[in-house]
Amino acid sequence: MKKRRGLSFSQRRAMSGFLFCLPFILGFLLMFLVPMLQSIQYAFSSMQLGLDGIMLRFVGLKNFRTALFADPEYVRTIAESVRDMVLQVPVILVFSLFVSLLLNQKFRGRALARAIFFLPVIVVSGIILEILSTDYLSASIMSGQESIGAFRGVGSYEILVAMGMPQKLIDIMIPVVYDIFNLVWSSGVQILMFLAGLQTVPDSMYECARLEGATAWEAFWKITFPLISPMLLMNVVYSVADYFTTSMNPVIRMINQQTSNMKFEYAAGLSWMYLAVVLVLLGAVYWFMNKRIVYVGE
Repeated sequence: MKKRRGLSFSQRRAMSGFLFCLPFILGFLLMFLVPMLQSIQYAFSSMQLGLDGIMLRFVGLKNFRTALFADPEYVRTIAESVRDMVLQVPVILVFSLFVSLLLNQKFRGRALARAIFFLPVIVVSGIILEILSTDYLSASIMSGQESIGAFRGVGSYEILVAMGMPQKLIDIMIPVVYDIFNLVWSSGVQILMFLAGLQTVPDSMYECARLEGATAWEAFWKITFPLISPMLLMNVVYSVADYFTTSMNPVIRMINQQTSNMKFEYAAGLSWMYLAVVLVLLGAVYWFMNKRIVYVGE
């Protein structure tokens, strides 16, 4: 009688990995896959409330045709969103790379500086993100409403006026401060990934470059930039996806508005068309950049 053999080491490792991922897989199936399949059904249906509850009637591509040809706002909003992405993502990447190069240097207070820039990675959800991502200062000036958050119950405009700032300075300062804050808040993950890539570059390569008489500028373009180019690709893909999926994106807000208006089937159609546009753009970005990436060892 043959003795029954146990699992090999590689099989035990694979089993451990599967068990580790099992909660996520179950959560995905229950919390994501089922709603996703329902949204596909809604996108091709007309929804009506009856005595028996929600009634769905198959209408084919009607919701998609309405969005493309009957709703003038949808296509225009997507075009504006793509335009803003093209303008904002390069700024975020350049800023993230610059900050990561600074944080990779040795200086006093480096740990505190890293913590400040990594704060968006830590605080990324809940009411804190909602408060910090809302331009309460500008909103209070434009509408005269009272600001909430850190200045609950006190209008932000009144605070700045009470500080003696001129009206023209306030009008210039608030948008600039908000843009800087938004840039820093949108760059935390990118800085983290760039910094991880910088720390993998061997110091010996810089030593050889210095011995050969290369300047810091030449060392950056011939050593640093090529070796962190895989991280650049990851950051570009992440930044594009993050911009298109943030709650402040105008297309996302339009879809949420349709959901608030109880037009679930139309919102589902808008969502799937928007997903198709985002996937095409991500595929194009990956295809274009992947040919220019330097992979060590290949």
